[in-house]
Order: sequence, then C-alpha cells, then structure tokens
Amino acid sequence: MIRVLRKIIFCGVFAACALNIYGQAKLENYVNAATAQELRQNGSIKKIHDDGDDILKIVPKSDYTSKINSYRVAKGEKNFPFVYESLYYMKKDFLLKASNSSKKDITIDDISRIFRSVSKMTGMTYYSTTRKKDLVLYKKAFTIAGPDSKEPVADKTNGSADGKVLYCLQDDASFGECRYKLNYHQQDNMLLAVFTSIDNLGIGPITGIEAGNMRIICFVINCDDGLLLYLATDANCKKVPGIKKQVTDSMSTRIDAVYKWFLKQF
Repeated sequence: MIRVLRKIIFCGVFAACALNIYGQAKLENYVNAATAQELRQNGSIKKIHDDGDDILKIVPKSDYTSKINSYRVAKGEKNFPFVYESLYYMKKDFLLKASNSSKKDITIDDISRIFRSVSKMTGMTYYSTTRKKDLVLYKKAFTIAGPDSKEPVADKTNGSADGKVLYCLQDDASFGECRYKLNYHQQDNMLLAVFTSIDNLGIGPITGIEAGNMRIICFVINCDDGLLLYLATDANCKKVPGIKKQVTDSMSTRIDAVYKWFLKQF
C-alpha cells in the first residue's frame, strides 16, 4: 500500500513538473537561435512577400504550424499574391506595467479573451501612409450572430476558444463595412485565431480582393517571460492598376495596428 502511494505521489510530482516546464517553454523552442536573438534585441521581424514568393518565412515552429499552413489562401495565376508576416516578442512584465495591471502573470486564457473581444477593436488606430497621420481604423467593430447578420451581439469570451467559430463586422476606414469568419484553436500555451473575409474588399466600385480571398492570422505563444506574437495577412488580390502599392501599404499598416492594439489590452 505504501509503495502504491509513493508511486502515485511520484507520478503526481513528475506530472506537475512536466506541466511547469511546458508552461515555461523558452522562446528558442519555437524559433532558431538567430531569430530569438534578433527578437530579443529589436522586438520584431517583418517580411513582405509581394514578388510571388508564397512560403511563410518566419512562422514559429509548433504544434500549430501545419494548421496555420492549412488556412493559406489559394493564389490565382492571373492575380496578385500578397503575404505580409510580422513576428514580435514582448516581455510580460513590460505589458503588465504599461497597462497598470495588478496581475502577476499573463495566461493563454487572457490572450484567448482578448482575441474574442471584437468590440474592443472599435476606435483602433492606424498610420495612414497617404495622409501621414494616425487615423481611426475601425469606426465600429462587434461580434455578429452569423455570416448573414449585421446586428451586434455580445462578445463571446467565456471558456476556452478551442474549436469555436465566430463572426464579426468591422467598419473599416478604407473598405467600409466588412464581415469576417473567425476560427479559433487553443491549447495550454498557444492561441491561433484566423479572420477570413466574407465580403468583397475594395474602394468605391473597385473590388481589389474578392470574398474569402484574404485571411489575417493571429498566433500567440506564451513563453517563459514573454509572449511570441505572429501576425500575417495572406491575400489573393485582383490585378488592377496601383494594387501592389495600395495593398502593401494598407495591409502592413493594419497588421501594425493590430499589434499596437494588442499591447494595450492588458
């Protein structure tokens, strides 16, 4: 009986230690040493693919790598493919201090709630490369009941996000009202959120990106002392005059806006 109890206690301690090690995974578990060093020194790495190169270059290596690739947008030979990747590393103590938070740590459940709090994106700002100043990106943003709705419902932030499918509407400064399908995947120290456009995107009568042809990928890994944040825009754009510069400027500033918004949510 005593031996059995000892085995149970040993197994419990071993499991607790294993979970602690898993929860405290280091940055170097997900990126190579050179990338980790650059992130620790500079805070971010960015990569624009506007030359037909469609392979993701800086996505972290993890259990979700293949899932991220499964969400890629198919590219048409007669269209203009565009991919913009950003990778950030942020110290958790800095985020908590900047937000005047009384919390001692940031958990993956905190991250999960943030990326389902669509209404908090209202008023998000971005830098306009044409007007050379910060402007409001989303005049309004909220969760909707389904893909055919435009009526706001309460953000659904309770419990784990794993396997959830939500829908939202964002009133974009350039594109007007756009709806998105939101797919979520969550495990112990990772959250993946993928926003897929379900409306055409364009300016005025010109459609630059047809429905379903743009995805925004948000992937967060909770590491030992910081958060590894991967953001990407993946789009299959129509070849119209000026589309290359317009898409590059528009999508890169929007990803930067998501990053800055994320920093303020703690």
